[in-house]
Amino acid sequence: MKQMPLSRKLIIILTSLLFAVYAAYNVFLIVRDYTILPPLGIIIYATVALMFAVFPLYLLTAGIQGKKHIRFLIFRRISFIVALSVIFLLKLRMIPSVIASLDSSKPYTVFYVGAYLMTQAALLILLIFFVFVLGRFPLYPRALVVLPVLAIILFAGSLALEAVLYFVYGIGLEANTLRTLVIRPVFYLGFICLSAYFLFPPEAATAPPVKQESK
Repeated sequence: MKQMPLSRKLIIILTSLLFAVYAAYNVFLIVRDYTILPPLGIIIYATVALMFAVFPLYLLTAGIQGKKHIRFLIFRRISFIVALSVIFLLKLRMIPSVIASLDSSKPYTVFYVGAYLMTQAALLILLIFFVFVLGRFPLYPRALVVLPVLAIILFAGSLALEAVLYFVYGIGLEANTLRTLVIRPVFYLGFICLSAYFLFPPEAATAPPVKQESK
C-alpha cells in the first residue's frame, strides 16, 4: 500500500465515519421497529444500511493497488457503482410525490422540492463522474475537478435549504428531531466529504506522463 497525503487520510477517515453512522442508524431503526415495520420497510432500511456500508469499505481500501489485486479492485469499483446507483434509484422513486407537493402559495414547499431535486442532481453527477470520468484522466481533466465541486455545491445547497425549512419555517423533514438535526446532516456531510475526496486523486492520476526517448 502506498503512502498517501495526510489530507487524503483525514478526509477518508471523516467520510467513513459519517457513512458508518448513517448505516448504523438504519440498522438501529430495524432493530427498534422490526415489530411494526412492514416487510418492504425492513428491506429498504436494510438495503440503505448495506449500501452506505460500502462507502467506508471503498474509502478505507483506497491504498490497495497493483495487478495482483485486480479482482478485488474490480469488485471494489463495481460495489461502489451499485451502492451509489441503488441510493439514487431509491430516492428517484419519490420524485413524483415530492413534485406533487409543490405549491407556489406555500414558499416552504419550494425549498423542500428544491432540496430534494438538488440532492438527486448531485447524486447523478457523482455517479456520472465515477463511471465515466474517474480513471480516464487525462481525457477529461476539467471534469475531474468541476464535477466533484458541483456535487459539493449541490449537496451543501440542499443542506442549507433544509436548514431554512427547519429554523425559519419550523418544518422538519423527519418524524423526530434527532433524524432531522443529526442524521440528515450526516447524510449530506458524508456526500460532501466523498465529493471532496475525489478532488484528491491518487498520485498515479495526477502524475505527468513519462516521456519516452526517441529512438
